[in-house]
Amino acid sequence: MTSKRRPVTYTTDGVVVRTSNLGEADRIITLVTPVHGIVRGVAKAARKPGSKVGGHLDLLKHVSVSIRETRTLHGLSQASTLNGFRGLRDDLDRFSRASYVSEMAERFSVENGANQPLFRLLLDALAALEETKNPEMVIHFFEMRLLQLSGFSPELSRCVETGVELEPANHLYSSDRGGLVNNEARPVGESALLPASLNTIKLLRFLSRTDISQAGAMKPAEDENRQLSRILRAQIHHVLDRGLRSEAFMDEVRSRPSHARGVKAGDNSAPSSTVSTD
Repeated sequence: MTSKRRPVTYTTDGVVVRTSNLGEADRIITLVTPVHGIVRGVAKAARKPGSKVGGHLDLLKHVSVSIRETRTLHGLSQASTLNGFRGLRDDLDRFSRASYVSEMAERFSVENGANQPLFRLLLDALAALEETKNPEMVIHFFEMRLLQLSGFSPELSRCVETGVELEPANHLYSSDRGGLVNNEARPVGESALLPASLNTIKLLRFLSRTDISQAGAMKPAEDENRQLSRILRAQIHHVLDRGLRSEAFMDEVRSRPSHARGVKAGDNSAPSSTVSTD
């Protein structure tokens, strides 16, 4: 006679990166955690007034939560907020960028896969986005460091086509090959090469070795920032073999006049998909 395995219950901290409604009162929560990777579970009655867990399990909150493992969706209970990152909710621009960062963290995480460096990077990025006056460089730092932590660090010193060390000059970037290509060694038939000016290359190298506070202090020219965005996004897309849904929201908010970006994330001007994502 075999006995049933008793459910495992543990407590972990995590960042809420996705929520969706279930039934009339429950909510499905997706967390990025330091030890257990991605955790998906159901918070029973989380949408009912007076719920003891519902107010804690909101998007982009750093929480402590009790997990009861099951064969499908785990059970979530006894949640408490460690850091609500309120500054991200009070500003739509910051919220949109934090949504992009959290989706990247989710896509690069796996279930039952411990990744404490990635979790710490996510917390650091959310904290920086809450305070920084230069969110673009915080985003670029996160993209670069995430690629490094995941084993996809771009090659920035040698030509990925010839293997020859690059001279200081304008070059090209290949997301397929994962690095810079000498401007004189353009691969035959490859059209998806991106321009990488000398200053952009210097910024990429700087991001690869700096910390988040120094990255946030950098203010590149508009052309260089545009190249950084295209190169790092292209590399992220290549690794994931897909784009991220939060990109369109972030880009749409970023294109608005500056006076229209400060509305709260819960206001009507924020798409509902960013508040509760299926």
